[in-house]
Amino acid sequence: MKKYLALSLALLTVLLCFAACGDKEEGGSSAAPSEAESTASEASAAESTTYQDMLEPATDLGGREFYIMQRWFGYDKESIDFQGEVIWQDSDDGTMSNLNLAKRKVLDQVQERYNCKVTGEMSTETAGDIREKIIRPDVMSTHDIDFCFETYYYYYSFVTGGLLTDLNTLGIDFSKPWWDQNGVEDLSVAGKLYYALGDINTYDNDGTVVMLFNKDLYDEKFGGEGAHKELYELAESGNWTFEELTKRVTNFGTEETGDNVRDEFDSYGLLTEDANLYIHVVAAGQKAIDKDANDALQFSFENERVYDSFNAAVELYNNTNDVLNTSRYEEKYGGSGSGFYVPIINAFKEGRGLFFMGALIHLPGLRDMEDDFGILPVPKYDANQDRYYHTMGIHTASVLFVPISPKATGEQGKQMGVLLDALGAYSKDYLTPEYYEKQLKRGDASDPDSAKMLDVIFGSRTFDLGAVFAAAVGNPIDWCSINGNLQTQIQANKDIVEMDIEDVMADILENE
Repeated sequence: MKKYLALSLALLTVLLCFAACGDKEEGGSSAAPSEAESTASEASAAESTTYQDMLEPATDLGGREFYIMQRWFGYDKESIDFQGEVIWQDSDDGTMSNLNLAKRKVLDQVQERYNCKVTGEMSTETAGDIREKIIRPDVMSTHDIDFCFETYYYYYSFVTGGLLTDLNTLGIDFSKPWWDQNGVEDLSVAGKLYYALGDINTYDNDGTVVMLFNKDLYDEKFGGEGAHKELYELAESGNWTFEELTKRVTNFGTEETGDNVRDEFDSYGLLTEDANLYIHVVAAGQKAIDKDANDALQFSFENERVYDSFNAAVELYNNTNDVLNTSRYEEKYGGSGSGFYVPIINAFKEGRGLFFMGALIHLPGLRDMEDDFGILPVPKYDANQDRYYHTMGIHTASVLFVPISPKATGEQGKQMGVLLDALGAYSKDYLTPEYYEKQLKRGDASDPDSAKMLDVIFGSRTFDLGAVFAAAVGNPIDWCSINGNLQTQIQANKDIVEMDIEDVMADILENE
């Protein structure tokens, strides 16, 4: 797992960054660092750089140009500052964040040492338009596309239609620590790997759902200064459970406006949305679609643990005195874009929410929050399960994939594998520590407790093939509706879903 493996090295790098950069603003400087700062930073990085040394000797790629296609997830959304995987978009005034400076360093070194050029496009178009460019570059795009970063949700038809390369054929050793090992295991189908992720990209991390909490509110309510430390202790011991969350959320809600109406302007124990009902089921160690011993898809959402974890979450979410569900305000604030999250973002930022359940991508919207907050895992369903389970939002995370083309086969395919491996290793050396720095800085203060939690979170991710193929077999998030009976719905639709799964498997096997 990319953050979990070599944990001590990653944490040491982060702490060195905190010590060296404690007087810088969170997320980066408004201008490029001075020469002295750059020299000191490069010297520090050189001392801790080891992953690129695990690569085979650099291969001369003969000046080959590689072109990336990716969607600009944060375009036109003030609360999201994602600007690219591998490539980036400078701000209007030409400045770059420390994260983008790290991306530039990775790309500069890889291009120089491998004698190649990497460019690309961060498209502001819809997923459908991007798919057209990938399928028909001769008509829709001015470039042939070598590899992509996008959400897998929109590309199931590329898998079933034989339009994606089996990444295993590129000669990449996916056991290396810069590749997400859980992703390698979970995302393979019939022995083929169409999607991968790791240190090469960061929006997979941004799209990972976590539990944020207000440290100041917690201390005030549960025992005074430092009381919030018990949450980290519970998480580290494996005893941070849904029951522990519910105990703290229940009876926390308070009336703030004096109008005796519980609305988005009051205080709550939990800030969340309907889609997180599915996340609670995943956190119980469950998947809509898993795999059998032959790496074939099989429906796995019909069991008591799925129903129990879902029903417990619904019961909590229906406690409208203590839970603010932004989905209830969809009509008022808008059903898409940043507006959907306004009620819970504002409540958390203004100190009116104890816990906030959402993806890490929301952190940029909390930069002006006065209270201190920390990061926790999504709680287990119960303490008996073997570990925590985390996953990415179905529409808000990036994976790497390679469209089928002559440039992805034979010797050219091997060259692409060399490049992708190098980008992953160099990113683990330079980009990942900077990513941690960005997420863990609160003004001038570091948050080593949350650093440990991020290692737990990224080290316990799981990938539900039900989310990957949701557009083909049915979306498990839609099944987990707060207004519906999950067990009844699954029993009514199981036969159809299983037939759809068989069709997907037949198409994949036919492509062999």
